[in-house]
Amino acid sequence: MYSIRKLTLLIFLSILPLSASAVILEQAPLDGGDGSLSVGLSGVQIATDDFQFTGNVQLTNIRWWGSYDPAAPVTESLTVRIFADDGFGNPQSGFLFESVFSGTGNSSVGLTDLFGGTVYQYDLGVNQVLQGNTNYYLSVFNNDGNQGWYWLESATGNNTGWSRAADGDAWNFDSATLNMSFQLTADTVTTGIPEPFTLSLMLLPMLWLAGLARRNIG
Repeated sequence: MYSIRKLTLLIFLSILPLSASAVILEQAPLDGGDGSLSVGLSGVQIATDDFQFTGNVQLTNIRWWGSYDPAAPVTESLTVRIFADDGFGNPQSGFLFESVFSGTGNSSVGLTDLFGGTVYQYDLGVNQVLQGNTNYYLSVFNNDGNQGWYWLESATGNNTGWSRAADGDAWNFDSATLNMSFQLTADTVTTGIPEPFTLSLMLLPMLWLAGLARRNIG
């Protein structure tokens, strides 16, 4: 006979969402490529062309690449944001997700920009749910107005992007911009929480067994 504790665990496991192996969405960095200036305090915020996953995912890591003119600071600070679509094919004014990378980018990836400058690779661990078949936009900008940070281009993409001067501004569409380089790692959500009616059908037999177990204990 099942114990109350075992039945409770079984009920919990039956409604727990499960995740599959990681999936990756990438616009690979272009070695020797150009870059787009993206420095928030200088009035330049850049957002990528839209991206989407085929199914619901749990975003776990954001990777991107960039370089400095003239040189990287000792400690870097970059704001990373994800924007939802405004319904008209543009990023919303307010962000869906925001985090700040603070530290030092990886300079040993062996990439250089158009002018021979060192390209840095950045990785940011995240925990953000994104819906499948839904457009999102990635934005990265440097927080140090004294440092010119350039988001490295990619050879892939649709050559569209957005820019704006400051938070709260509407995004300006650019149909002839560089493709920004980035890599998104996520876990696909394979099982969601059951609908209420389905959940009740699952729980009724378990609750009946729990009642039997309680009477036997009594």
